[in-house]
Amino acid sequence: MSSNIITVYLKELKDILRDRRTIVSMVLVPILFYPVLSIGIGSVISSQVEKTRADQQPVMVAPLNVDPRFIASLEDHKNLRPVPADSVMNLLIAVAAADSQFTEANVRDLFNARYASVPDSVQHAIYYEAIARKYVTAIVEFPAGVDIPGATDESDKVQILYDESEISSEVASDHLREWVENLRDTLVRKRLTDLGVDPRIAQPYTWSRIDVAPSSKQSGRFASMFMPYLLIILTMTGGMYPALDITAGEKERNTLETLLVAPVSRWEIALGKFLTVFTAGFITMIMATISMSISVRMGPGSFAMEEGSAMTSGVTPVTVLWLLFLMIPVAVLFSSMLVTISIAARSFKEGQSYVTPALMMIIIPSMVTFVPGIDLTLPLAFVPVVNLCLALRDVFLGVPNIPLTLIVFASTTLYASFMLFVTSRMFQRESVLFRT
Repeated sequence: MSSNIITVYLKELKDILRDRRTIVSMVLVPILFYPVLSIGIGSVISSQVEKTRADQQPVMVAPLNVDPRFIASLEDHKNLRPVPADSVMNLLIAVAAADSQFTEANVRDLFNARYASVPDSVQHAIYYEAIARKYVTAIVEFPAGVDIPGATDESDKVQILYDESEISSEVASDHLREWVENLRDTLVRKRLTDLGVDPRIAQPYTWSRIDVAPSSKQSGRFASMFMPYLLIILTMTGGMYPALDITAGEKERNTLETLLVAPVSRWEIALGKFLTVFTAGFITMIMATISMSISVRMGPGSFAMEEGSAMTSGVTPVTVLWLLFLMIPVAVLFSSMLVTISIAARSFKEGQSYVTPALMMIIIPSMVTFVPGIDLTLPLAFVPVVNLCLALRDVFLGVPNIPLTLIVFASTTLYASFMLFVTSRMFQRESVLFRT
């Protein structure tokens, strides 16, 4: 590397470090962003979910003439509070007058177990209205005539109706499912006992679930989904402001001409500015990795999942080495792309309008890790951004496909080299440099 490139690089680096906005976007944002995300928001979400699970959810047992012993059994549940079906029916009748989806007759027929006269779509509309208006959070509907002794010869179908988009409704449905299953087991034992049969005959075996995935894969579940996306975005955004400032910003301040008349070749100027943007983006990525690794491990209840398990960061020394190996070429690609786009702008504001669509083009493919069922394959190893995100996902899971990962590195390096060549060529065109 020539001394001229280093001189330009140090000059531009000194200039951008004088600007507080650069320090904020390059260092403080990634340091503060992840603790807020994992510790702050994660704790709020976790505590809210736990609070909802512990609350007593209002539920309704339908129809009106259901065996009272069902409701009596439900009253003993610590997380469920039965709401009288007749009061809910009256509230829905009042709603029916202004709702064209169902009528008062529909409501009365449904609550009095005359299902045949009420279409399924109307039944669901009525029950949804009860949940949406917060009369109840979930509904359990027993077939007409079923009672606690369960003397029928055929199995009856019990329906649990809820709104999956509402956490309280989903929690209530989980509690109702457990209650219905326990009630069913109680009825089965009673039937068998009445027939003089040992109830254990109905349970020829027991079952359990065992997660056989390696611990590295278990600990990397959270990181494998979010980290590739966030690292890609922050590597891009970390270099955006410096790129705009040392290209379009210099044009606007009329200082670019001073640099161009210096005894430095155009390609050296291009590489010096590129290295400045690369440094900013790479530092942002490193700070984000460190901050994410620490905050996720220290965050209380970081995005707690079912059964009290937590999604922890899968960042290990080996992961960091893979991360650096894969992120260097993409940082080169993004930095050269940002310099190329920014130098074509007349002003800082115009540069922002050019860079924003480029950022959107990066954000969309980087969300591939959120889509289940997409794995790194040979064709995808050549798709920019997508290939890197999928490779990083496997790295954080602890199961990298080494041949495909090396192909990802090679293809990204090829794209980065081409983009760097384009950047150098842009600085050879005076129609671009003096476009004001």
